[in-house]
Formats: sequence, structure tokens, C-alpha cells
Amino acid sequence: MEKNNMDIRNQVMKNITRTAVMMVLCGVAVSANAASDFTNRWYGGIGAGISDLEPDPNGTAVSVDESRSSGGKIFIGYDLSERFSIEGHYADLGEAKMAPQGEVGYKELGLGGLYYLYKQHPAHSGFGLFGKAGLGKMENDTDLTYERVNDYSLFYGAGLEYAFNNGVALRGEIELYDKDAQFLTISLMKRFGGAAEKQPESAPQPEPVVVAPAPVVAEPVPEPAPKQVAPLGKLEVIYFHTDSAALTREARAKLDRVASELQRVPDARVEVEGHTDDRATRSYNMTLSQQRTRAVIDYLTEKGIALERLRPVAYGETRPVASNATEDGRRLNRRVEFRELKQ
Repeated sequence: MEKNNMDIRNQVMKNITRTAVMMVLCGVAVSANAASDFTNRWYGGIGAGISDLEPDPNGTAVSVDESRSSGGKIFIGYDLSERFSIEGHYADLGEAKMAPQGEVGYKELGLGGLYYLYKQHPAHSGFGLFGKAGLGKMENDTDLTYERVNDYSLFYGAGLEYAFNNGVALRGEIELYDKDAQFLTISLMKRFGGAAEKQPESAPQPEPVVVAPAPVVAEPVPEPAPKQVAPLGKLEVIYFHTDSAALTREARAKLDRVASELQRVPDARVEVEGHTDDRATRSYNMTLSQQRTRAVIDYLTEKGIALERLRPVAYGETRPVASNATEDGRRLNRRVEFRELKQ
């Protein structure tokens, strides 16, 4: 009978090990297929919470008197891709109080993977919902006589994370270890490193213009008087919220004044230039600047401005007017500007 139990335990351990290895291989595969401009980052954190511990008395003279306890954990991880991270942790889950006397302490060391099922932004900022699973080793601290059936077992869990732009994040999660331990925690974490500060692209230099010599005429011909064109006044800059192409109430009021000025000068043509900050990938920001340009043009055409008078140009994050290292600078870079075209 003892031999059969050992065979079953060995088979379980093989399945657990195989599962953990597959998770790591899947993470590496995801990392290999990630976007080339994704920045891998280390992170670490510390948390505290409430545990529910249920050691099995298994017919002994003791019983569980109090299963609720408090504990803490520390963890360190690495973002392999935009959605997959690998993470190791050490958790002290507290103690279950036994009757008539005694305590059973729980400590757990584990390694696993996190997969983000939902992310508010491509980079690690805003809200994220994740699931996690991995392989853990449980240790018990008690004066009572006990026997652990499995020292190693699978753990799994889920959580919600909110990450700020400076790399600091808050995380709430629940984890289940084997059959007799659950842990609900709130953690503070920090991601280190990040993409290097992007330098604005230099403006292209104009091509030299070769001026042909003026033709010689026998008699001077009087030139026609130049057409009087009314000057176009200053057109205001339109600003947007983070990761949005929606027009705010303030933006609509500004565009009403832009439309009035363009109606006052019906011969004027303008270039509508879309810009973003650098908080996402270059390709994502280029698409977002196109969407902002289109939103402005659609609004002006609804106000009666002919479409052929508006030329859209998208620059993405390549032409900042302020530093993207501060929130005020990023706010000034999320914009649409107007530039009058020569007649």
C-alpha cells in the first residue's frame, strides 16, 4: 500500500513539474514574438493581507480553532512581454490556531507566471487584470506532530493592478496554495528602468533653389496688381486627453473659432497636424495622431469648411514641443496644430 502511495505521489510531482516548465516555455515564446520596441523591465514589491488556513486534523485529537490569520509577502518579477511576466515570491501566511492548544504556521516559496487578460494601455500603465499559476513549496512551523502530503504543489490566483506612469503600481490579488491555504493581499510594487528618452527628430533642411536669370524684354510690361488676400488670424492649438482622440468641450469651442476664421478668409488653406506624447509605441502613437487629425477635420467640415482646404498630416510622437518626462509636458504634446499653406 505504501509503495502505491509513493507511485501516485511521484506521478503527481511529474505532472506539476511538466506544467511549470510549459508555462515558462510559453512565456519565452510570447517574449520572442513581442513588439520590437517593447521594453523588458524588472519589478519588485511587498504586500500584506489576510489568510485562511485549514490544516487537516486527519482523525487526531486536535481540531482547527481559528483559521483566519494575517501575513505578508515579498516578490520579484520580470516582464517578458507586454502581457506575460514571470514572478517569484516568498509568503508568510500566518498561523492557524488549534484546539485544545498549538499553532500551525505556513510559509510558502514559489515561482510562476502572470498573464494579463486585460490592459488599459499597451505599456504597463492604468488598469490591468491578470491570472497567475506556478509551482510552490510549502513549509509548516508547529510543535504538533504532523505530516505534509505534498511539499510541492501548484498554486494559482488572480488579481487587479493599477500602474502609474512613474512605474509605481498597486495590486490586489487572491492566491490559493494546495488545498489548505488561501491568501488575499494588497501590494505596493515598482517597475525599474524603461525606454530611453526619445529625442525629437530634426526638421529636414530645405533643398537649395536655383534661380533662373530673368528674361530680357524689349519693353517693360506692366504687371497686374496683386490680388488682395485678407490675412488669416492665429488659429488656436487643440489639446487632447491621454490615449484619446475625442474632442473635449474646450476643444469644440476653439474649433468653432477656427471655423469662423476660415470662413472669414475663404481662400485660405491649412495643414492640420496631429501629435502625441511618447507614452506608447511609435506605431500606436502614429495611428493615434491620425485619429486626432481626422476628428478635427470632421468637426470643421460639419461647420461648413470645404474638405479640400484642409490637408491632414500625422507626426505621432516625433515633434514634441515640451519634455515628455513631466505630466505638463506630455499634456502640451497631445495636440493638433494648424499651419497656413502658401497659395
